[in-house]
Amino acid sequence: MAAVSAELGVDVCPAPYAVGGESVWEMRVPTRWLPGASLLIILWPTLARVDARLIISDGGPAPIALTAKEVHTVEVYEGVEVMFRRHGGTVLFVTRNGHVAMAD
Repeated sequence: MAAVSAELGVDVCPAPYAVGGESVWEMRVPTRWLPGASLLIILWPTLARVDARLIISDGGPAPIALTAKEVHTVEVYEGVEVMFRRHGGTVLFVTRNGHVAMAD
């Protein structure tokens, strides 16, 4: 988790909730292209799941949310991105500039 937060340039904090008594972790990555907004990255280690939600400045519901389940590998490409690889081939990408994408 430390390598992911270091690459994204943000702190990782415990979420205000847990799953089966196990911690869930959150990171807020500011979006360079949408001032005042951020990506909320939620790491669910016990569920092998990662969520990426666009949080807009007015505090309304997340207009965009991506979920990667069955994550088996996390790859950190220094200065580029973090990749969360899923069984089946799908990859969730996150950058320190607040870009997020999912691809097969």
